[in-house]
Amino acid sequence: MSSTILRQVRLQATILAFYGLFIVCGASTGRLVAQEVDPYMGDWKGTWTMAEGTGTGSVPMAAQVIALGKGRYRLNLLREFDTRTEPIAVLEGQHENTEVRFAGRVQREGAESDVRAVIKPVLSRVEGDAKLTGTIKGHNSEGKYVSAEFILEKTVRLSPRLGAKPPDNAIILFDGKNFDEWEPVHPATKGLVSLINTLGPSEDSVAYLRSALWSDEQQKARLEIGSDDGVKVWLNGQLVHANNAMRALSPGEDKVDITLRKGWNNILLKVTQGSGGWEVCVRLIGPDGEILKNVKEMVNVESSDTGTSEYLQKSDGFLCLWEVFGPYREEGKDGLALFDVAFEPEKPGVKIEGKRINISELDMSNVRWKLVDGAMEITPGIGSIVTKRRFSDFKLHLEFRAPFMPESGGQARGNSGVYLQGRYEVQILDSYGLEGRDNECGGVYEVGAPLVNMCAPPMQWQSYDITFLAPRFDAAGKKLEDAKLTVVHNGVAIHENLLVPGPTAEAMDGNVNEPGPIYLQDHGNPVQYRNIWLIEMPQ
Repeated sequence: MSSTILRQVRLQATILAFYGLFIVCGASTGRLVAQEVDPYMGDWKGTWTMAEGTGTGSVPMAAQVIALGKGRYRLNLLREFDTRTEPIAVLEGQHENTEVRFAGRVQREGAESDVRAVIKPVLSRVEGDAKLTGTIKGHNSEGKYVSAEFILEKTVRLSPRLGAKPPDNAIILFDGKNFDEWEPVHPATKGLVSLINTLGPSEDSVAYLRSALWSDEQQKARLEIGSDDGVKVWLNGQLVHANNAMRALSPGEDKVDITLRKGWNNILLKVTQGSGGWEVCVRLIGPDGEILKNVKEMVNVESSDTGTSEYLQKSDGFLCLWEVFGPYREEGKDGLALFDVAFEPEKPGVKIEGKRINISELDMSNVRWKLVDGAMEITPGIGSIVTKRRFSDFKLHLEFRAPFMPESGGQARGNSGVYLQGRYEVQILDSYGLEGRDNECGGVYEVGAPLVNMCAPPMQWQSYDITFLAPRFDAAGKKLEDAKLTVVHNGVAIHENLLVPGPTAEAMDGNVNEPGPIYLQDHGNPVQYRNIWLIEMPQ
């Protein structure tokens, strides 16, 4: 080993036992992405240079700054980008005036594991180019005093596959102009109430829906309910159903037998929201499954109007007229915990007015996502979309951008998904700076974590290039091989010939021996997609 390399190795070892001060100068927007939304967030790279102590020379250094909202940040100190090695340190920081101050601890492994160093970097925004500079002081494993100086600069690392042009034999699925190749996943669910679309995006909250049904006689009936997430139902003030669940909507999943009294019947629903989708649908039918013709619906039971059966008949029994209230929250409680917290709409004697909606007026047959600057953007709560064509083996290229949601976390931060054949999901999530698990960006849920976390910062365009081979069957229908996929994320292979034994969570169906569509998931966040094309491969 040369003396230069030996000095570099010694330098890398001392980094873990330093105490220091970091300063970041403000960023000039000319060097950053056009969609910069935070001057500190993103990638930094540079070098450490020993000023005093063991060894001389410079060692490469990298860092990631993650925005957490309300002036909070996390700083990952790294030896290099795009590896599976543990960070040198993970520090928490808070914006104060013109600075962001971080603090944390580093503990070395082995015999000297009791030696600690506190790292306190400072991010400071001033005019000019972005810089991360400072000094580090501490003691190495031999007890000798050492110090180093460093300088890191803001860097933007773009995928080399952005703007990849489709070859002549490619099927163009989206070129920024229209949704001609796409359709809604559940166009037949006419009674679907999107609470995100009605009340706005929300987490850890509940909403209420109120309606009234006029029955010409006392009669038995059934409510078929689908909800995302949990749902409670009251009929004429009496609780008739409760299911505190975290789930995606499946129409008719809950079935509730009820008795309608002659005259007006008041219906109140409470729907919880953890993260992702937030929606509900309610269908009213007779005990034998027939549509009730002697029932009318009306939102305002105090009106002299006796209601109408028009919308019930047109929507195949789905309730269409609602009064919606919310969202309601309580500090420190998630959707599950709010299930049994009583808010105004369910309290006796409380009279309030909500937002009135008529679901039958919505066109559920066409895609209702947005077209924004050559990209398609999810309209949260409207629903997922799929290609009209079905495919077997293929190569898929698409580009995506996660929204900037600094105060959200986990699965509520820029969540969507690309389902191959509508069954095998490659996750999309703002998991910049995280570990890179199977439920984070690039992961295949409960099957495989990405080989390396290649997720870019939010609001930066990213690319997937996916090769998918459908499962193989013999003439008798026995499966011979599992589905297989290779995923290249931002130009780096994160899965290579990964075997997927069966459909992943929230797949469209389990018909694995049939071709299927490309399915883009609405998980309640305004993720964007662009430049989507596919090449079919012979089986």
